[in-house]
Amino acid sequence: MKTNPKYFQDIQPGEVITLGPRPLTEEDSLRFCNEFDRLPFHLDPAQAKNSIYGQLIASGLHTLSLTASIVVDGFLVHTSMTGASGMESMRWHRPVTLPNQLSVRVTVLETKPPIPGKRYGVVKCMLETLGQDGDLVMSATVNYLLEIRV
Repeated sequence: MKTNPKYFQDIQPGEVITLGPRPLTEEDSLRFCNEFDRLPFHLDPAQAKNSIYGQLIASGLHTLSLTASIVVDGFLVHTSMTGASGMESMRWHRPVTLPNQLSVRVTVLETKPPIPGKRYGVVKCMLETLGQDGDLVMSATVNYLLEIRV
C-alpha cells in the first residue's frame, strides 16, 4: 500500500510537474530496436546516415515507452492511479538523436469527477517529452483514472 498517495481530490487543473531527466544511450536504443522496431535508420549507422535523419535516431515507440516510464516513476506511483482510459493526440515532433536525456513536463489540463457509483475520477494530462536541448520531441494527452479519497 502506498503511504499518503495523492487522490483525485488532491490534483488541480493547471498543476505542472517536470520529471527527469532520464538518459537514453545508443546501446539502449539498439537493444529496444532490435526487439521491437527493426527499421534500418534505428539500427544501421550507414543506412541511417543516408536516411532523411542523417544519423541513428531513437524509435518513437521507445520514446513513448520512456515517457510512460518517467511519468510512472516520478508521478503516478505517488498517486491512487488505477489505470488510464485513453491517449489522444500522440505526436512525435522531432527525432530523438543519440545519446540524449529525456525529461517530461506533465500539465494537468482538467479533472472530471466520478460518475455516480464509481470510485475514481478522470485526470486529463498533457505529456510533453523534451530532449536534452529542451526541444519538444513528443506530446500526448492521457486520461488517468485516480481513486477518490473516501
